[in-house]
Amino acid sequence: MFNIFKMHMYRVTRATSTYVLLGVLAASIFMSLGILFIVYDNPLTSAISLSMSGESMDLFSLTPPTVHQFFIQTSNTYLILVSIFSVIFANCDFTRGFAKNTYSMFESRRPLVFAKWLSLVTCVSICYIVYSFICLGLSAVCIKAFVSTKWTEYIVGFFVVYLCLISLVTMVFWITTLFKSPSGGMVIGILISSGTFVLVELLISGAVARTFHTDFLLANYFLDYAFMSYSAGMGTVATVRTIFVALAYMALALTMTVFLADRKDVHV
Repeated sequence: MFNIFKMHMYRVTRATSTYVLLGVLAASIFMSLGILFIVYDNPLTSAISLSMSGESMDLFSLTPPTVHQFFIQTSNTYLILVSIFSVIFANCDFTRGFAKNTYSMFESRRPLVFAKWLSLVTCVSICYIVYSFICLGLSAVCIKAFVSTKWTEYIVGFFVVYLCLISLVTMVFWITTLFKSPSGGMVIGILISSGTFVLVELLISGAVARTFHTDFLLANYFLDYAFMSYSAGMGTVATVRTIFVALAYMALALTMTVFLADRKDVHV
């Protein structure tokens, strides 16, 4: 299993697509910094903030939790690139043909699935940590409105959002295995990352709430909505609920991936 893990990690470091996606991701950082400058540091915003009270001026302060939410949760570019990477990673050994050899090495394919999933999680985790710290550092240096406060919220949000991201990646991993081709996983992954399903989930939630005359928001239990809308400032209940949703979806997706991999037909 460890040898399979090393094989996949080696494959990632040698793949051209890895560096292309990293290059696009790096370019997106500077585009996002430009947006932050327009929102927080342009003269019009400064004039408005000066005319308001001290309490209202917090609206024009860029804090670490806000930076993290902007670059990770609301950035379609980041989520789309991670989804594309996950699809390519999950399907590469089938398109290249060497899955026929690796899948015949073990009686059970579960070690292969777990090794491959752990490799994917390792790559996404490294990217998440490095990307988050780079975005935070550049925001602190380049954006004058940055205020070094709310670090507790930042740390809590960092780990909860990370858990949701890994769960989303695992869902894409399962979808790609289900379709046995990159096209299905790519389409579904991009739709999830772009927030397309969130609109449908909110419509369903609204219909349920009106039908049963309740304030219960069903969308909170959809992974993509929970990921994109979560903030540590929402409180303990929202944090626990988001963690539960992330773990539930992750366990379900990984279980379904193992089930599919145990099927004896391997097409390459």
